[in-house]
Amino acid sequence: MTGPASDQLADEARASYQAGEYRKAWAAALTALETRPHDPALLRLAGRTAMELGLDDAVEYFQRAVALDPNDPDGWRELGDALAYDGRLAEAGQALHRAVRLRPEDTAALVSLGHSSLAAGHRDRAITYLRRAVENDPENLMALQGLAAAYRSEGRLEEALDAATRVASGSPTDVLAALEVAELSLELGRTDAAAAFGRLREVDDDPEHEVYAYHGMIEAELRRESWRRALDLAVDATRVDRHGGTTDILALIVARVFGEAGREAPSREHVEETLARSRAEHRRLHAEALVV
Repeated sequence: MTGPASDQLADEARASYQAGEYRKAWAAALTALETRPHDPALLRLAGRTAMELGLDDAVEYFQRAVALDPNDPDGWRELGDALAYDGRLAEAGQALHRAVRLRPEDTAALVSLGHSSLAAGHRDRAITYLRRAVENDPENLMALQGLAAAYRSEGRLEEALDAATRVASGSPTDVLAALEVAELSLELGRTDAAAAFGRLREVDDDPEHEVYAYHGMIEAELRRESWRRALDLAVDATRVDRHGGTTDILALIVARVFGEAGREAPSREHVEETLARSRAEHRRLHAEALVV
């Protein structure tokens, strides 16, 4: 099968890929490759569909494509992304560096290079690449998310909060983005930390999760020694807490406000650990939802 018939199969593969019909696109691309094995565009398409389908041979297709067309920055970027997905971070960095050398202002390649550098533990490099990406595209949420993570890991919390706030503004329904802003505000001791956690009640529409927002607000008030405000919030939290996670929190606050009345209250350290676990659980639930 050559000529028009092969071209038609390649077109079908591209159309199926665009429609999200990855299994169909993969089959058409492989059939077309039988007669056009040296077509870099077809090889890259086969690689993209293999990645979407979770197949093991995506890297091989991209490697064949860049061997045939070594001056194509898109091919190197896609190879880098596939290698990073496989956890081959050093090789991914090399491929993405090649893409950026070929096209220095390639925002997508800079973002991928920044994220792979961060995953490899090279935080300074990650910040450099991600800042370049943001300079090219100030609204690029992937770049800003990576910057927030890199800055936070470096202890540069003000810069992390700035990046996280921009992510949350650009994606107002993203619970993880709102939670990142709230947690950074808490770490920085900002007076608006409680309000930042309160916004989670608007962003997260799962009624089972409302208690997490209350716990965040309580934690912010406790850090400010605002025991009366924390008491009001703890009482409200018990009304939506179906698993009893607020019991010890309320007991400590009541004891601090009214006295222990002959019954020993939970320690503050225990309550702080409980609140930290609550935040971690909220983050875990939404992170897992993204994977699914």
